[in-house]
This record gives sequence, C-alpha cells and structure tokens, in this order.
Amino acid sequence: MISGNLWRLHDDQAIKKIDSAAMSLLTKSGVRIENDELLDLLESAGCRIERSSMRCYYSDELIADTIGKLGGRTDDTVEISTGWNPQNVLSQTGSYPHLLDWPSGYRRLANRQDVVDMAKMAHTLDDFGEVGRVLVCSEVDPHFEPMWNTLQLAKTTDKPIIGGEVMFVEQIDPLVKMGEVLTGKRGETGLIAACDFFIAPLTLYKRQADLFVAKRRQGMPIDPGTMPISGLSAPVTVAGTVAVAVAELIAGWVLGYLINPELSAGGIVCTGSLDMSTASACFTSPEALLQDTMTTQVCRRLYGINVSSVTGYSDAKRPGLEAVFQKMLGLSLAPFGTTRFISAGILSAGQDYSPVQHILDAEINKSVERLWGGFEVSDETIALDLIHQQIATGHANFVDTDQTFEHYKSEQWFPRWIDRSVWQGQSTEIAAEYKMLERIDNYCKSAIDQYQQPDIDQTKINELEKILK
Repeated sequence: MISGNLWRLHDDQAIKKIDSAAMSLLTKSGVRIENDELLDLLESAGCRIERSSMRCYYSDELIADTIGKLGGRTDDTVEISTGWNPQNVLSQTGSYPHLLDWPSGYRRLANRQDVVDMAKMAHTLDDFGEVGRVLVCSEVDPHFEPMWNTLQLAKTTDKPIIGGEVMFVEQIDPLVKMGEVLTGKRGETGLIAACDFFIAPLTLYKRQADLFVAKRRQGMPIDPGTMPISGLSAPVTVAGTVAVAVAELIAGWVLGYLINPELSAGGIVCTGSLDMSTASACFTSPEALLQDTMTTQVCRRLYGINVSSVTGYSDAKRPGLEAVFQKMLGLSLAPFGTTRFISAGILSAGQDYSPVQHILDAEINKSVERLWGGFEVSDETIALDLIHQQIATGHANFVDTDQTFEHYKSEQWFPRWIDRSVWQGQSTEIAAEYKMLERIDNYCKSAIDQYQQPDIDQTKINELEKILK
C-alpha cells in the first residue's frame, strides 16, 4: 500500500488569503445569474439582488451556512491499495465536435457515420468497457442531437452506454427517460454530464443557469465548473486566477444548496493561461496546472469539499508524444491530491477527439496505474533463497526460473504500442513514432471493419424511439 500525507502548495495563511479574496468577489462584485428562479431563491435567502443587471451580491451568512452544510472533513492523507489490472477498461467520455483523422490530419465536424463508427470501435475492442457520446454529430439538429446520438449507440452496442454534455434544458427529461429504459433504474441521469461551467469572471448565462436548475431538480450532485483563463478572463497571476475559480465554485454550491440542500457537492476546475506570444489559451501550461491544483487545495483543506481537476485537456493538435507529454505533465501534481490519470483521446483543448490518441493515452494511463499499484513485500517476492542459489552458480540468470514464470505478468507492465526494443537502425528509429501511430490507427479502423452486430433488445430500441417522437 502507498500511503502518506498529501503535499501542500502553500501554507494555511495563503489558503485563507485566497478564501478572503473569493468572499470579497462574491459579496462586493457579485455574480451575474441569468435565471429569475435562482435570483428569487437568493433574494429569499437574504442576498441583495440587482434585477436590471441580474446580479446577486452573496451574503457572508449564506456562504458560511452553505459550506457548513455541504462541506465536511477531508483527510490530507492518502492510501492506495496494492494491485493493478493489466487489462484496459476504457470509457468514451466527453462530447467533442471534431473527429481528427490519422495519418491525414484531416479535422472535420463529426457526421452521422463517424458517431456510429466510434461506437462500433468501442463495442468491438475489449479495451472498452463502456461506449459513450464521444462525438457530437454536426448533421443533426443540436436540440435533438444527444437523444439521436444515444439511440445510435443503443442500436450498435450491448455494452453500457454513458452520456455527455447537454446544451439545452429541454434535453434533460428525454435523456432521463432514455436512461431509465437502458438501465431499468428510475430517475437514471447517467446520460447527462452533471457539471455546469461558469463563464469567468462570475457569470452564469441563461442556458447554463437553466441547465443548472434542471439537473439539480433531477437530483444530480452540485458540480459547478470553473474555467478562468489567466491574463484573459482573470488576472495574469496564478493567485488571482485561483481566487476567481474558488469564488465561482462557491457561487455554484450556494445555488445548488438553495435548490436542494440534500444534494452532495463537488466541482470541476479546468483553468488556462493566455500565451502572450500566440494569444492562445493553454490548459496544460505549468501555470494552468498550478491554478488547478491550488483551487483543489483551497476547497479540500478549507471547505472540506473535493473538487476534481481536469488532467489531459491537451493543447496539442495532433496525436503523438507531444500530446502525451502535455498530459503527463499534469500527473506530476498527483502528490498534491489531483487526479492520477489523464483524460483520453482529447486534443485541441477539447475541440477534437482522436481514437489514435485515445488508445495511446490508455497505454500511458495503464503505466501510471501500474506505478500507483505498488508492489508486495513478502518472502515469496523477495525470493532470498533463489538469489542465494543463483549467486552460488557463479552465472546468475533469473530468466528461466519458476519464480519469474509465476510472477512476471503480475509484477511487470508490458506496453502494447510503445517500442522498448534496442536500437534498430537510423531509418527505423526516425520512423518509429509514425509507425507506432500507424499500428494504433490500423487497430482502431480494423475494429470498425470487424464489427459484428450484437443481440440488441429490440423492445428497448422501440421504447427509445417513442421518446424521440
């Protein structure tokens, strides 16, 4: 078992200073909330409301009451059980507008066939345990698209189906009904992403606000999202951006608490930084990662609420080791309590999905899982007698021992795609990364070609189609 105390970016004094700044933002600058129901709830709870600007000035008492009820005592220690699973168990998560083809590099808005093909790939490959709405179809009316997408997945696979983002409040009820049909569970919300992002600084536009209310009415956890960009929608300094992010999360917790005080609370932070040399927002820069980490630390240490940081929101625009590097950089902050795995398949800061990158990211995630899986210390694993025996022979070689045969699969991670062989010659090594990506691409496309229709429950399909009518 791996155990110990989580690292800290700053001391308690710095944490409290950021908290004080966030409280000042909420009480003095306020939050623009474009939803009359939420403004009514806030006004009834003692907040000052400016109806003309739809701005709420939160009260200190309401913030304290909310955090007191939703927060808890979080532990700054970590315990990770020994063990790991050599088999990939992947999911298709997220909802991305573009499919990035390899090796052409052709980037296109996803069409109907792309949606079905990605479902076929995930169904065929044993790597995937779940199939999701990973692409948004540009050929279908966006008001109708999530439901149409779910139906296509249900017609393609008998693996569990997971959902993604929704853009309109009218999509909530039919997706809940579809979830009920697929799972047999009343009030199933697994086809809907729980998080709703604020627009920095401190704005919840009508569409997001309406969705926020509808999701909480369905009993979904209070998961506000924050995505300020330092130097653009927040100060260029890390501490200033963290203050904005923390304020937005608190604003969301209060709103959720007023709708339904029985819900659990969490959140997502995915900040960026403005690269002044390119005018691009970067989500895997060192500064962005520091902002994310400090935000999670303030929320955990001071409020007792666990907020997740998005690791793997790569700025890279094509599959390969550049994207892997950017995603892996975020994992260096795992000892501070951030996530220990990367989001798979994402490129161009969430605009593109690449199945090739997904499989490559999965390989990296599996190596990280092996690392955090630790190792067993016992007489059997130390193998002291075997070491003595091999030394006594004068030419120690453990390759052909029974102990190696019995333990090598459980002890060692073996990459499927990354080449760990010796130098193969200049021409081979120059082309090595391209050849690796080519093998992965063939693997993905072969899965689509080899797809076989499973035995789908037609009764469920009929019920899903009725919901769409």
